[in-house]
Amino acid sequence: METTTKRQPAMPIKQRLLIRFRKAKEMAGPKWRDKLAKHDPFFDTRTGEAYMRSVAQALSDPRRGDVDRIECVTLALEEIAGINQINF
Repeated sequence: METTTKRQPAMPIKQRLLIRFRKAKEMAGPKWRDKLAKHDPFFDTRTGEAYMRSVAQALSDPRRGDVDRIECVTLALEEIAGINQINF
Protein backbone atom coordinates (compact mmCIF):
# COMPACT_ATOMS: atom_id res chain seq x y z
CA MET A 1 0.00 0.00 0.00
CA GLU A 2 1.49 3.29 -1.10
CA THR A 3 1.00 6.39 0.92
CA THR A 4 1.02 9.81 -0.55
CA THR A 5 1.78 12.94 1.35
CA LYS A 6 0.09 16.16 0.61
CA ARG A 7 2.43 19.09 0.54
CA GLN A 8 1.35 22.49 1.55
CA PRO A 9 2.05 25.07 -1.13
CA ALA A 10 5.29 26.86 -0.40
CA MET A 11 5.20 30.51 0.50
CA PRO A 12 5.91 32.57 -2.64
CA ILE A 13 9.46 33.81 -3.10
CA LYS A 14 8.23 37.40 -2.97
CA GLN A 15 6.69 36.88 0.46
CA ARG A 16 9.85 35.19 1.77
CA LEU A 17 11.97 38.09 0.50
CA LEU A 18 9.66 40.62 2.14
CA ILE A 19 9.99 38.79 5.46
CA ARG A 20 13.78 38.91 5.11
CA PHE A 21 13.64 42.59 4.10
CA ARG A 22 11.52 43.50 7.13
CA LYS A 23 13.97 41.76 9.48
CA ALA A 24 17.01 43.43 7.89
CA LYS A 25 15.28 46.81 7.91
CA GLU A 26 14.50 46.48 11.62
CA MET A 27 18.10 45.49 12.35
CA ALA A 28 19.50 48.39 10.30
CA GLY A 29 17.32 50.90 12.12
CA PRO A 30 15.23 53.91 11.15
CA LYS A 31 17.91 55.43 8.89
CA TRP A 32 18.26 52.26 6.82
CA ARG A 33 18.00 54.17 3.53
CA ASP A 34 20.87 56.48 4.45
CA LYS A 35 22.97 53.54 5.59
CA LEU A 36 22.27 51.68 2.36
CA ALA A 37 23.15 54.72 0.22
CA LYS A 38 26.46 55.13 2.07
CA HIS A 39 27.26 51.42 1.83
CA ASP A 40 26.45 50.91 -1.87
CA PRO A 41 26.81 53.72 -4.46
CA PHE A 42 23.92 52.29 -6.51
CA PHE A 43 21.47 53.24 -3.76
CA ASP A 44 22.82 56.80 -3.79
CA THR A 45 21.35 57.27 -7.28
CA ARG A 46 17.88 58.18 -8.41
CA THR A 47 17.29 54.61 -9.58
CA GLY A 48 18.57 53.20 -6.30
CA GLU A 49 16.26 55.49 -4.37
CA ALA A 50 13.34 54.27 -6.50
CA TYR A 51 14.29 50.67 -5.66
CA MET A 52 14.31 51.41 -1.93
CA ARG A 53 11.02 53.28 -2.11
CA SER A 54 9.19 50.58 -4.06
CA VAL A 55 10.44 47.82 -1.75
CA ALA A 56 9.41 49.78 1.34
CA GLN A 57 5.95 50.27 -0.20
CA ALA A 58 5.72 46.54 -0.90
CA LEU A 59 5.67 45.88 2.84
CA SER A 60 2.23 47.47 3.10
CA ASP A 61 1.02 46.27 -0.31
CA PRO A 62 2.90 43.21 -1.59
CA ARG A 63 1.34 43.61 -5.05
CA ARG A 64 3.44 46.72 -5.57
CA GLY A 65 6.98 45.38 -5.39
CA ASP A 66 8.95 43.74 -8.16
CA VAL A 67 10.61 40.57 -6.90
CA ASP A 68 13.96 41.45 -8.49
CA ARG A 69 13.99 44.86 -6.81
CA ILE A 70 13.01 43.30 -3.50
CA GLU A 71 15.87 40.82 -3.80
CA CYS A 72 18.39 43.53 -4.70
CA VAL A 73 17.49 45.76 -1.75
CA THR A 74 17.11 42.84 0.67
CA LEU A 75 20.53 41.35 -0.08
CA ALA A 76 22.25 44.73 0.29
CA LEU A 77 20.40 45.50 3.52
CA GLU A 78 21.16 42.07 4.95
CA GLU A 79 24.83 42.73 4.28
CA ILE A 80 24.65 45.96 6.29
CA ALA A 81 22.72 44.25 9.08
CA GLY A 82 25.26 41.42 9.23
CA ILE A 83 22.79 38.75 8.22
CA ASN A 84 24.39 35.87 6.36
CA GLN A 85 22.13 34.14 3.85
CA ILE A 86 23.13 31.13 1.81
CA ASN A 87 22.27 31.73 -1.83
CA PHE A 88 21.90 28.84 -4.23
